[in-house]
Order: sequence, then structure tokens, then C-alpha cells
Amino acid sequence: MVFNYSLLNLQDMKKVALMALAAIFTLSFSLTAQNKTDNGRDGRRGMSELRWTAKERVENMAKQLELTADQKAKVEALFEKQDALRKEQVARQQEKREEMTEDRAARRQEMMELRNKAVAENDAQLEQIIGKEKMEQWKTYRDEQMKKMRESIPSGQRGMRRNAPKLN
Repeated sequence: MVFNYSLLNLQDMKKVALMALAAIFTLSFSLTAQNKTDNGRDGRRGMSELRWTAKERVENMAKQLELTADQKAKVEALFEKQDALRKEQVARQQEKREEMTEDRAARRQEMMELRNKAVAENDAQLEQIIGKEKMEQWKTYRDEQMKKMRESIPSGQRGMRRNAPKLN
């Protein structure tokens, strides 16, 4: 069967072109959807999997600061303890979220205060293990990494922090 284009008038050609564009558009969306993983993050790990394990964080710190085996063991124990506390806090906050009638800003402020307190306590404990000099090196490295991470995320796509001010 040979298709004769000369038989189509301009109106029919417009309809065919419009249907072809619609088909291509629909197909492109279905192909994009197939590339997504179950967690919808284009093959990246889910939010719970983004956090490094205590062992991974210790290995990174040891590589940066040349920690001794004793320091590594103590830091890993500290990180595991911190992870357990963090999980407890998250669970408590999730329970509270359902019960709370306060406004969102108050909850955010409370969480920031809890986080800042936890960071200060963790840094103090870590400094006792690795010493003041290595702790300063670690803080410098950590700040550089945070800056790189913030710069790598476009301001319009900052996920959960989309309403937060951009940190420079």
C-alpha cells in the first residue's frame, strides 16, 4: 500500500502533524518515567540512604586527618551513638508532628536549636578523642564540603529547604 501525500490537503496535514507531535510528547514522558527508580530519584539513593554509615564517615575522617586505629575506633563508637540518638529524635519529632498544633516556624526553630546543641556536644566529644588541632582541620574540611554541596544545588531545587534562605 503506497501512501499518496498529494491527496492530503493542508487541513489534513496539520492534523497528522499535530497527532505526531502528541505521540512524540506522550512517548517522551513514558520513557522518562521508565528511567525513574522506585524511589523516584533517577537512580540515586533515597533520603534515608543518603546519610553515610558511621563506618563510612570514620573512614573519610581517617583519610583526611590520619587518625590512629584507637581514634578511629572511638570515633566510630561515637558516631554510632550519635546515629542512634538521631533516630530517636526523628521518631519523637514525627510523633510530635501529628500532635502539634504550633505553627511551622516554631517547630523549625525548635529543631534548629536541637540540632545546634547536638552538633556542639558532638564536636566537643570528638575534639576530646582526636585533639584540638585535628578538630580544627576537620571543621575546615567539613565547612568546605558543606559549601560545595550548597553550591551544587540550584537555588530553585533545594528540596526540603526550598523556603529557607540560601546560605553563602
